[in-house]
Amino acid sequence: MFANTFNLKKTILLILFSTLLCVPNSQAQQQPEEEVRTEEWEMDLRLPSAAPVSKPGGGAFVLPDEEQNQKLQQLLSRLAENPEDTGVRAQLGALLSDVLGQANTLMDAGLVDEAERLLPLIQSIDPGLKGLGAAKSRLKALEESNDLLKAGDTALASGLILQPDNSSAFFYYNQVLKLAPQSIPALKGLENIQVTLIGQALESAGEFDFETAEFLLQDAMIIREDQAAIEQARIDIADIKQARVAELEQKALDEMMAGNYNQADFSIIDLMAMGGQESLVKTLLARLEEARFYGGFEPGQVISDELQSGGNAPEIVIIDAGSFLMGSKGRSDNSSDHEEPQHRVIIKRGFGLGVTEVTVGQYQLFVIDTGYRTAAEISGSSSVYNETAGRLSVRERTNWRHDYKGKAAEPDMPVLHINAYDALAYVQWLSVETGKHYRLPSEAEYEYVARAGGNGTYWWGEESPAEVVENLTGERDKSPSKRQWAAYFDKYSDGHWGPAPAGSLVNDALVHPMGVHDIAGNVSEWMADCWHQNYVKAPTDGSAWFNPGCERRVVRGGYWSSAPEQSRAAYRFPVKASSHGPVIGFRVARDL
Repeated sequence: MFANTFNLKKTILLILFSTLLCVPNSQAQQQPEEEVRTEEWEMDLRLPSAAPVSKPGGGAFVLPDEEQNQKLQQLLSRLAENPEDTGVRAQLGALLSDVLGQANTLMDAGLVDEAERLLPLIQSIDPGLKGLGAAKSRLKALEESNDLLKAGDTALASGLILQPDNSSAFFYYNQVLKLAPQSIPALKGLENIQVTLIGQALESAGEFDFETAEFLLQDAMIIREDQAAIEQARIDIADIKQARVAELEQKALDEMMAGNYNQADFSIIDLMAMGGQESLVKTLLARLEEARFYGGFEPGQVISDELQSGGNAPEIVIIDAGSFLMGSKGRSDNSSDHEEPQHRVIIKRGFGLGVTEVTVGQYQLFVIDTGYRTAAEISGSSSVYNETAGRLSVRERTNWRHDYKGKAAEPDMPVLHINAYDALAYVQWLSVETGKHYRLPSEAEYEYVARAGGNGTYWWGEESPAEVVENLTGERDKSPSKRQWAAYFDKYSDGHWGPAPAGSLVNDALVHPMGVHDIAGNVSEWMADCWHQNYVKAPTDGSAWFNPGCERRVVRGGYWSSAPEQSRAAYRFPVKASSHGPVIGFRVARDL
């Protein structure tokens, strides 16, 4: 710790001499002159490098921390009495090392003035203390860096962040770090630069200038290693961008619906300028071309094609293009596996969908014109509802002409006892008769309409409908023999135990926004899709997922005795294509 005992003695005797100079003269005269005039003392007094000292408790040997200061004065006094006391010398060395550590901590925080008060004291007492030389060099470097810090702060406040190269805030702060690699103010300055650049990026994104925002984030990445704020900014900008994409997409679609095709073009151009939206732009351009080509149609418009053989095809309503989340997730029942994974479907082209299920009267036109015989007619039987037993049972000579109980059906009732092939034969006949492409709906198209383009459980919302709009299993429904449903919609009744006439349940207070009827109830409906256990690898463009030769088809929608769970828009179940009975009918779809 000390250079040698001789030097220590010099320091202690200098302290003692300083102390003596500070006592009153009367006390000094009481000391015998010969007691202090030794050869060694006289030699020490002639040393020019002796630092000025004062009595314990004040002057040059004073620490800012009162507890440390008292300890220092005590140790210095004890060493003055016995310079050879190695224990006291060790304590003094430890104390000075602590003070040196405090000085380094102050320098870490950039508190140069405070550190500058401590190092001279250590220098005066023990110039050879380990680490003192490095601390002095560091202090000098920090003093030099102060001007650079001030220059950096001024440049940052003036907006000179990265440029000019040799007089920007980035340049000055890095110069400081070359002198003092752990400089907290310089590191904080770099953090402020990064925060500033991120703020500018978010501001640019808010003005929909995403290209500039990305350039600014790239600049922010090189400022410092910590990238957490940049990653969060990317998430925020992505959200802004996605919201802008959705806004422009909806704006383009709205303009198409209004017939403002040039305005729709401008919105699509804005999407193109954003970059990364090639697929959506392509879809919208195709939709715009379609809208221009089919300018006579509007979403919600109801049309009915003429049949060559006389009469008209079932009414269809124009369903506009759009997108939605298909399926469900997080349900507790086992059937939820069939509705997963939830995925976004984009209906790229508008299409026509039957306003109601196909009726007995409409199917009769097909049979009369073609002589077609259904599977039930060929087999000679179908299943019917047996109210006495409360279940389905097979009845002879039952086919499309009959209702759910096996009685003669009225022409406006939904046609039943039809299998998937019987339904396909009918839509193929419509295509020939009208020259238009009729087909069965895809299950994606069905769910899109059953959700009314939204994300609700039912098209009217989440709970029982407030008005009578569908033939559903209601709590207040009763059969002729006073039977009630085991599972039902609370406080609901539509006045029908079995199927209702197609499209007969309407209410002006609660209307399906896409203009269809009986989409959630009345009878279930055949879809064009083959059955798949889940949506892994399912199409995302709204088309049917069909594999030639598949035995089971998708059936959608609740029927007259379905539980509320089965009337959900996402609900789907498999049925053999050859099956027929009193619960499944169908509705038509048409390409535009």
